Amino acid sequence: MTTVNLKLRRTSQEGFLVILRVKNLEEETEGFLPPLLPELKSSFHQWQSAYRQIEAVRSCVAPAPGLRLAPKTVTIYSHGEHTVAVKKYLNEWLNSSESRWRPIRDRLIAIAHQLHQSNEEISIIIDAKDIDLRRLPWQEWDLFEQHYPQVEVAFSSPKNVNQHKNKAVLKTGNIRILVAVGRSDGINTKDDLKVIQELEEKGVEVICLMQPSRKEFCEALWDEKGYHIFVFTGHSGSQKDGQIGWIELNNKDSLSIEEFQEALKQAISKGLQLAIFNSCDGLGFAHQLLQLHLPWVIVMREPVPDPVAVEFLKYFFQEFTRNNSLFSSVQKARKRLEHFKSEYPGATWLPTICIEPNIEPLTWQLMCGKNRKQPTDEKPNNFSHTISKNIKLWLLTSLVSVLLLCMFWFGWNIVLPLPPSGTFLYGGSTSWEPIRELVDRKIRANWPQFNLIYHTHPTLKLGSGTGIKMLLEGQISFAESSRYVRDYEFQRAAALGIKLKQVPVAIDAIAIAVHPSLNIPGLTVEQFKGIYTGEITNWQQVGGPNLQITPYSRPDDSGTTEFFKENILVNDNFGANVKFISTTKQALKRVGKNLNDGAIYYASASEVIKQCIVKTLPIIWESGKLIAVDKSGKIPGVKCPWENNKVNIDALKNNDYPINRYLFVIIKQNSQDEERAGEFFANYLLSNQGQNLIEKAGFLRIH
Repeated sequence: MTTVNLKLRRTSQEGFLVILRVKNLEEETEGFLPPLLPELKSSFHQWQSAYRQIEAVRSCVAPAPGLRLAPKTVTIYSHGEHTVAVKKYLNEWLNSSESRWRPIRDRLIAIAHQLHQSNEEISIIIDAKDIDLRRLPWQEWDLFEQHYPQVEVAFSSPKNVNQHKNKAVLKTGNIRILVAVGRSDGINTKDDLKVIQELEEKGVEVICLMQPSRKEFCEALWDEKGYHIFVFTGHSGSQKDGQIGWIELNNKDSLSIEEFQEALKQAISKGLQLAIFNSCDGLGFAHQLLQLHLPWVIVMREPVPDPVAVEFLKYFFQEFTRNNSLFSSVQKARKRLEHFKSEYPGATWLPTICIEPNIEPLTWQLMCGKNRKQPTDEKPNNFSHTISKNIKLWLLTSLVSVLLLCMFWFGWNIVLPLPPSGTFLYGGSTSWEPIRELVDRKIRANWPQFNLIYHTHPTLKLGSGTGIKMLLEGQISFAESSRYVRDYEFQRAAALGIKLKQVPVAIDAIAIAVHPSLNIPGLTVEQFKGIYTGEITNWQQVGGPNLQITPYSRPDDSGTTEFFKENILVNDNFGANVKFISTTKQALKRVGKNLNDGAIYYASASEVIKQCIVKTLPIIWESGKLIAVDKSGKIPGVKCPWENNKVNIDALKNNDYPINRYLFVIIKQNSQDEERAGEFFANYLLSNQGQNLIEKAGFLRIH
């Protein structure tokens, strides 16, 4: 990534000295920007006043401790008119004909052409002390829109003499997120929390504090394990000068950064990389947090309505967990708020990145220490002359091994060591069956000395929970799971002196199965939930025939069932009408046996979509759009039209199909052959060949 840095400092001439620097380009350009136009100041304040009079915005504004929010005025504002005026006068100011400003503008255009040819990602950082400059929507400058269309504008704090880079990285391979839900009267924080908790399906560990006391909040920040991300949602605010911010933990306690800065410093020293304040005006927070050397902060520059806050968080994590840079993730999420413009003018201006100066780009993988470059004082050109003979020999030996493996496994992005010899038992999720059939055959053909046997428990039902239980009890070497490891399982492992590792290797969609003759276009997620809670008992209630509904499910030991309960039922329970069946094969036979049974079932898409005895139902979005979990194959079916259908990979990639989850390999870390067996199996699945097999089996590859 190349960083374009614009440093602005007010001068005695009532204008701004501007210094343009570009990282990786040895150059510096100076210019002078005239003072802010009075019309720009006026239009911005008019927009701000109009925006804050919107009822949904007023409900989330937290007055400074000890103060009351001013009563709503009776002035009627033309919201859209003010946003247009702000953009107009912003461009008049930044497109000034001032001769000392033109070198900056011209150089920005030249740099854009130069960098775009290299296909390198670009970020723009504005270093400005004045709060009036930091509040402006710089991304609306037409020069940026035309020449830097895919670039996000961020703000950095002025560099101080004690500035240093945050190099702490948590050793755990799993992202840890601390979520604090503060005082929430008048706003809905439930949906924010749901978005974050859904990340648990990606192996994220989420620790949630609901309206904590000061002590609970600070003790959580002191946690020895540390966190990668801190998220606050609830009432908060900043002073008008943008220097001081506060959060409202509960109905009694308001807390400024200064009041918990020691706890924050501890969290930062243990590897905290990013703080997200998905709440009210947060520029004051950003200023203070950067002074504590927190590398990355995302705030809302104005109070944010519930729908805007939730959608931003949702789209941001969708992009960021795909390993897009934080800049790119924020920009894409911010642009997807465009449909709020008429209801909340300026909604796309709200999300703001603030970063510590000279910080390295951030991605999901880098956050947990993967693929992070180690610092070196040597120049690349002199590397071969400074490395020792012993290191050279080691590198040469390693390179030969790598080349030999790559000759056999051409195209892999992961170089595999040889697997341990012997017979290794494994077990767990039934959703893995399509993968097992393909992968085990390949492993047997290429490594006959690595003998894998799928092992079932003599009494317990098949499922992810049973597999993890067998792993902890030493009955298998590693487990396959369609859900993440639960807290109680980690605790049990710790009590046994065992450390578990969960490696995500694939993404699976959950399909809804019904009788082939059931006449219904699809279900919304809420309708799907209503059927299994017992609120909807007849297909006629959701646009189908007058038939009683019979919902089927796997038992609780199933990872699919646990996923369904947490992500579809959420805080509700199965209705009394739900019938439990041990295996998917048995359930599908029941569903397809008789239309008059009105049966419904859910399972991994790869187990459902080619079954002619049932058909899948699409998901209906609020807009009325239908998203199918499968799509037609190249060859027409003979037994039924969908006989050769395939999983709708595009819908999964674009997050259009909402019911999906990760599949994990669960490894027991004990430095024994069984750990090496689990690591080899997981790494094979993450290789190009393994990912191809996963896709062939009907799952979405994660690489």
